[in-house]
Amino acid sequence: MKRIHYASGSLLTGDDIADVLVRFGAALAHRNDAAEVHAPAVVEGGDTGEVLILLGPASQMLAEHEPFDGAELHDDEFVSQLEGKIAALGPTRATFVEHGTDDLPDLDYDLL
Repeated sequence: MKRIHYASGSLLTGDDIADVLVRFGAALAHRNDAAEVHAPAVVEGGDTGEVLILLGPASQMLAEHEPFDGAELHDDEFVSQLEGKIAALGPTRATFVEHGTDDLPDLDYDLL
């Protein structure tokens, strides 16, 4: 399990969840963007719940290993969704043009 220290608080969550949250925060910061994220976490009393986090360009997070007596928190669907959002924020790749650019709508010649 990992504890994420964020702003004036912290949350305890699974390793994979913490890792993807930090990477998503970095991807958002790179794009100067922000997002609200409902993330699975261990809440008071040791139960599993959900926390709301605002990630943005000024987000500063520290994730560190923390011993926990309970089972590791996993949420493959959450991790997969954030992986998709990270990929969508990534750089767009150029494509190959086979027959010129005359028929391409909205082509920005300054980017060529």
